[in-house]
Amino acid sequence: MLNKKVLTVVISAALGLSACNGDDEIVYVDKPVDSATSSVAVEGKTLSNTPDVIVKSAIQDANEVTITIAATSDLHGRLFGYDYAIDGEDKDAGLTRIATLLKAERAKNPNMILIDIGDTVQGNSAQLFNDHPTHPVVSTLNALDYDLWVPGNHEFNFEREFVDRNLEHFNGAVVSNNIKWEESNTNYLRSFQVFEVNGAKVAIVGLTPSNIPNWEASAPEHFKGLKFEEELASTQAAVAKLVEEFQPDVIVGAFHLGRTSGGGTGVYKVAAVMADQFDVILAGHEHATYIESITKGDVGADVVTKDISVEAKHYAEDKSLAGVYDESNRVNSVKIIEPGKWGSALATADIKLKKNTAGKWEMVDTTLANISTKDIEQDADISAQYQYVDDMAKTDAQEVIGKVVGVFTPGIGADEAVHEDLNNEVGRLYTTIHTAKVQDTPLMDFINTIQMQKSGADISAASLFSDGSNLIDGQEYAKKDSTRLYLYDNTLIGVNITGENLKRYMEWSYSYFNPYKDGDITVSFREGAKSYNYDQFDGNIKFVVDLTGDALAQTKGDDGKYQVINEGNRIDISEINGEPFDPKATYKLAINSYRYGSQLKMYGWVSATGEDKFFDSVNESVYAIRDMLTEYILTNQSVNASDYTNNNWEFKQYQANGAITLARTDKGAGQALWTQLVNKEICVKIDPENPKYPGILYSVNFNDATSYFANPNKGNADQNKVYEGCVEAE
Repeated sequence: MLNKKVLTVVISAALGLSACNGDDEIVYVDKPVDSATSSVAVEGKTLSNTPDVIVKSAIQDANEVTITIAATSDLHGRLFGYDYAIDGEDKDAGLTRIATLLKAERAKNPNMILIDIGDTVQGNSAQLFNDHPTHPVVSTLNALDYDLWVPGNHEFNFEREFVDRNLEHFNGAVVSNNIKWEESNTNYLRSFQVFEVNGAKVAIVGLTPSNIPNWEASAPEHFKGLKFEEELASTQAAVAKLVEEFQPDVIVGAFHLGRTSGGGTGVYKVAAVMADQFDVILAGHEHATYIESITKGDVGADVVTKDISVEAKHYAEDKSLAGVYDESNRVNSVKIIEPGKWGSALATADIKLKKNTAGKWEMVDTTLANISTKDIEQDADISAQYQYVDDMAKTDAQEVIGKVVGVFTPGIGADEAVHEDLNNEVGRLYTTIHTAKVQDTPLMDFINTIQMQKSGADISAASLFSDGSNLIDGQEYAKKDSTRLYLYDNTLIGVNITGENLKRYMEWSYSYFNPYKDGDITVSFREGAKSYNYDQFDGNIKFVVDLTGDALAQTKGDDGKYQVINEGNRIDISEINGEPFDPKATYKLAINSYRYGSQLKMYGWVSATGEDKFFDSVNESVYAIRDMLTEYILTNQSVNASDYTNNNWEFKQYQANGAITLARTDKGAGQALWTQLVNKEICVKIDPENPKYPGILYSVNFNDATSYFANPNKGNADQNKVYEGCVEAE
């Protein structure tokens, strides 16, 4: 039944904005007719903005039809192609560039169904607009006629009222099959939306990570009254209901999930088990760009995957690899696609159908593509309509609030070999990761000290999320520098933790690294390891990290609890609070809200019920860690590196007589190779399968010539080419 809404137009002046932005806000203020649903979030009812079936085109006598699904994901506030944290343009990002692509794609197929797969309204200064009746990114989705939106996990970084309000004000369908009201077990959103194109029915089934309650454990009000069910079982139930009620001709997944996990059951597992029911799955969350085919398989069986993109570039489907996907084989596999992050590409799935002699639609083929926005012009109309967003974000980011004094990263530049900062154009350090990830530096001590001062903890753990983070002596400190240092909107938690579990947490963090091998002159990181999971520890604690030791290993039991199968022996804690380390003692630890829910509570290192928590910044006037850094600068007018030099930890291999340090100065093969690295004559290998958080896969080793490769662009006058050259030839 079509929901009937009373519309109230709120003029943009009511938002406290200048009238010239031209962005009138539409607020839905009343209830739908259907008592089981509501156009506003009501306990026990399903939030629904749309009829059961949306008719895109009604040519009933058509015998052939091509249904085009287009998708974005993980926009993270990128309305414009601009990164406000670095105060620089992103040349392959932004809804403004997606808008340009959409004009061309709609000209080819005006009945295109356009969807966004979540993590849409968080990041890139988007929080500046959270109090507006409708977030401008949501208004932009409406302006671009998006048909459907699946909320991601980052939609729940804020009060649930924020989530409710923006889902309500989206003009299209809002779907996710595994978000339920806790008390009634009814759906918070529709599980799916059915569209009709020339008589053919295509259903889109949404999915959101089930791990949100863990990620948001410190702020349960963000998902108040909601529960998130396991992905596979919930999707199976949703599709069974869909088929029973609507008998669709095509079923498409819109999953905010990584391929192997992503905070719950990953896309691979759902796709393999349900390959005979889904024809295409468009995914998000991973920030990856891929096109693959997944073979039908049983629960528990190994998943069979195949890259079907042209030359493994992930932007177009190679039909010679994919073959024809038609009625004869559609039950045997399903294609999956993801368009990367920030509006870097528009994913498209062309689904061709024809009627058989009985008048039933049959599959002819599907063709997938990721259309890049690199060097695409930003749409002038959308840019002009939302110029106020760009203006406000830049003004806020560029506001100077203090000054930087002293050297925060040894060698000044972030890269430990060439001492240069991240190249913003290319997006990676030249050789290794940030020096501050392998040495105790004032850069990280600044973050950890603020966390301890705010929480009253003795020890603090924090991650250097971005390799683009640095503070340079003499620079003006602007608000954007706090964002560069601390990318996310995490809050601060203080917990009481036993020495035994503190050591397990530290062992877990340093399992990020590959073990040291004889001949290494750099360190490297586990394949697939995510940089945000590597924390550094500061405060009244002294310890040494030995990369020759075993890494912590755990397994998840049938009861859902984790058991340690190898305690690990990389961490040697000598003292805490001036006393010898005691595994039986209890210590006060400061951590971010994500780490609290996703690791410490989940692994059982602190109480699952919260009694170990002694501090929570959600109760404070300044509650985000990033804003605590800004508050400090506003109060003190400067930040001085000399205030953050306690030198409480080091890698054994980096000590004066450590193996890596000695190798770099051995006047032999090690020093010669290190000199080549410093001179940019050789490059190190990154993890190509981990595009969201690319790590360094191999330590440069003078005994192993396969651990590095020659820089093909050494000496090129264009320094960007030098960086681009550090991609190994295929």
